[in-house]
Amino acid sequence: MKFCTKLMLVSLVFLLLKPSLVFAQTYPDVVELKVEGNQQVDTNYILSVVGTKVGQPVDKEQLDKDIEAIYNLGFFAYVDVMIEPLVEGVRVTYVVQENPIVREVRFEGNEVYTEEELKELVFTKPGNIFNSVFFRHDLERIRDKYQEDGYVMMRIQDVQIQEGIITVKILEPKVGEIVVQGNEKTETFVIEREIKLKTGDYFNAKVLRHSLNKLQRLGYFETVNVGFEPTEDPSIVNIIVSVEEQRTGRIGLTIGHGSSSGWSGGLSYEDTNWKGLGRTASVGFETGKRDQYWITYEEPFMDVDYYSWRVNLFRWEW
Repeated sequence: MKFCTKLMLVSLVFLLLKPSLVFAQTYPDVVELKVEGNQQVDTNYILSVVGTKVGQPVDKEQLDKDIEAIYNLGFFAYVDVMIEPLVEGVRVTYVVQENPIVREVRFEGNEVYTEEELKELVFTKPGNIFNSVFFRHDLERIRDKYQEDGYVMMRIQDVQIQEGIITVKILEPKVGEIVVQGNEKTETFVIEREIKLKTGDYFNAKVLRHSLNKLQRLGYFETVNVGFEPTEDPSIVNIIVSVEEQRTGRIGLTIGHGSSSGWSGGLSYEDTNWKGLGRTASVGFETGKRDQYWITYEEPFMDVDYYSWRVNLFRWEW
């Protein structure tokens, strides 16, 4: 009988403890949401991005997501959360530290564009609270401007924010050495004069692409390739132009026969890159009912203004 009584008592104690164990595994409900530390940014705007809601159990994983969501608004340098127990549940308080008010936006290292031209691309204005998300888009617009105009090697080296003054440091690489390789017949100066980028110029991919296309259209080369060589100075880049030459001399032979004119024929030779100087020379003759002879010599670059000259000598015999 005593054994049964003890067994009943143990069973009763276990039943009394079981609800407590179940309750310990649940989380209290959120009864209040607050924001502290915000002066410029509206509280309702901040709470609109959080997933934690009043009346729902508090969830640590959701609170971590809330912190990230508030930080991603871009207005805050610091975001944290506090949980305070209350009789009915818990109070969740998001603690924020706002970014400073923008006093001025400055640019350093920019020479391709003036500071006024760059500021026109920036939506971050003095008097507004700094927003890191908005300013990231500002920097993207600046990069896009450089890229569209061919300055593809431009980079933003650093962004500093001190007492509301934003300083953007820009690197605009310049051309160092221009090295030409692979040319055995063609003189180097013939290739260099087609490259409009010169040492000391700001690197521009559009100008370089146009120059390479001109080199290819000359007809002197099978291939024209370009490479880049970094230097110890990050603001200087060397350009390596590699060419593979092709034949530029052509021999022409013609033979014909007519019932009234009889036999006719001719022989000619032309070189569009005479002696590798980028000049065109041709000589030839034709014989038959009438004979003709010619010599042509052309210089496409007479001086720095790109005036050209051409000499033609002809002789006809009827």
